[in-house]
Amino acid sequence: MVGSRFAFSMPPTRSRRLFLGWFGTTLLSSCTATAPVSSAGPDWVLVRQRGFLRTAADPLVGAPYFFKRAGEYTGFEWEILSALCRQLRVGLEIVEVAWPEQPDALVAQKVDLLLNGHELPPSGEADTPRPPFESTRPYYLSSQQLLVSAPAAEAPANFAALAGRRVGVIDQSGGWALVSAYNRKSSPPISVAGFRNLQDLLAQLEGGGLDMALIEAPVAAWQARQHKGWRRVGPGWLPVALVGLVRTQDRSTREQIDLALGKLVAAGRLQAILRRWGLWNELQNRLVF
Repeated sequence: MVGSRFAFSMPPTRSRRLFLGWFGTTLLSSCTATAPVSSAGPDWVLVRQRGFLRTAADPLVGAPYFFKRAGEYTGFEWEILSALCRQLRVGLEIVEVAWPEQPDALVAQKVDLLLNGHELPPSGEADTPRPPFESTRPYYLSSQQLLVSAPAAEAPANFAALAGRRVGVIDQSGGWALVSAYNRKSSPPISVAGFRNLQDLLAQLEGGGLDMALIEAPVAAWQARQHKGWRRVGPGWLPVALVGLVRTQDRSTREQIDLALGKLVAAGRLQAILRRWGLWNELQNRLVF
């Protein structure tokens, strides 16, 4: 995205993919919840000596991820970060960084962790240089979700059932990629309307200009709570893992974060946070709850 040399954490099209094969191999082998960390490296020693974990976040990312309400931080990512640092027994320092600039801030060692709506980085092709950071184990499995404003709207049995309906998406988003791919190969096409921002899309949905919106599942869940009669319908499409990002050389920090996340999972605390924000669904069982 604009403003970052490493801007691929929330890829709109090709990089969004099913990660289940990766989840079954890499995650379970390298991020075991009870696996001990052999010894703390200098990076984690520095965090412990400092007494707090510097984490980049952008309140403008918005609800329900990370935002401000009455001047205080809130959001499901804020609650996860708070629980994570309690588990790690270190303080939490939020460094406000615009979302597109967060990877650069991480590489420049201005922060220790990114946990703010970043997706699992793509593996890339053989000739593509590896990014200078690694991902933690997932803390949430997102997807594209349909949101409708009419209580009587029928849930589509499959993606093809959207044909002929007026569906709103955010330009260059995962929903946009899904509908575009379907329309290239199928007929009749889905009648899609692209919007540059969420506010305009929601206004059209509320005013009856759209039958439904295809947006990120957390946003759909939040909006369904904010609008009487609105609801989510159908399955989630295009699942993708939301992860923390840590510098490649800070291996010990990543191991400690993975271990702490695993303990939050085992104790049911991560599940409780997701339920509180209306984000718990069957897909989250793949987090090994």
